Amino acid sequence: MRLSVVICTKDEQERLGRCLDSVAWADEVLVLDSGSTDRTRELAAERGAVVHRQGWLGFSRQKNRAAALASHDWILSLDADEVVTPALAASIRGALEARPDPHDGFALDRRADFLGRWLPNQARRSKRHELVRLYNRRFSGWDEAMPVHEIVRCPGRTHLLPGWLLHWNDFDLDALITLFNRYATVEAHDLHDRGVRVRASSVVIRPVARFLWLYLARGEVRLGAHGVVHSGLKAASEFMRYAKLWELQQPRAPRAAAPQDGAGDTVDGQVAPRRQA
Repeated sequence: MRLSVVICTKDEQERLGRCLDSVAWADEVLVLDSGSTDRTRELAAERGAVVHRQGWLGFSRQKNRAAALASHDWILSLDADEVVTPALAASIRGALEARPDPHDGFALDRRADFLGRWLPNQARRSKRHELVRLYNRRFSGWDEAMPVHEIVRCPGRTHLLPGWLLHWNDFDLDALITLFNRYATVEAHDLHDRGVRVRASSVVIRPVARFLWLYLARGEVRLGAHGVVHSGLKAASEFMRYAKLWELQQPRAPRAAAPQDGAGDTVDGQVAPRRQA
């Protein structure tokens, strides 16, 4: 079975090289670029990748477009900041050599870096089969109804391959906070559009539960200070998501006029009286 690796990019010259190096064994590597202003396209061409351009269509549609441009039906879909380890590469080659059912998909065990440390897989064991990245485009594809955290839909079974997919972006805290804030906005709008209602308790309980899940259940406690900071950062992103959802569900009342001539502040919508001299 021949394999096409497809990668969607925009301004990824700092990270793309190691991604391309990790899949140099594939039959084809295709890069679909959405308007890079750095050397992303040149770097990809220098490493032997087929390069196409496409204006941004959204995460899922862009990845489906990349798969449609590939030469082979079996697709390994990667982000530019991901790296296939040698163990995972061997698993992928072995899976294809076994001539799998084209209705099936293969999920990967993705591990993220955080300030120089590799994190445990954050997904529940029951959900690890959902990270399908190796699939046959004739029967499977990215779900275009999902605006973020997109997934591949397969009509057959999914199999978890041995070996790690490294999510290696080298972000510092400023970059991560900016990224999580942007995702929180998109996710809040998606939840709102799906009719999810938020209570005040959710804005408190969900971040706490997220922290405990990552720090204790997923074992980030073993990473020392890195585990505390990362779990706290993810809890903060959970807070942002549901705080923004709460904001979307507030009635659009007219903005109150500012107090005039030294009038006092308002409490519960009432103007506080001036102090007596």
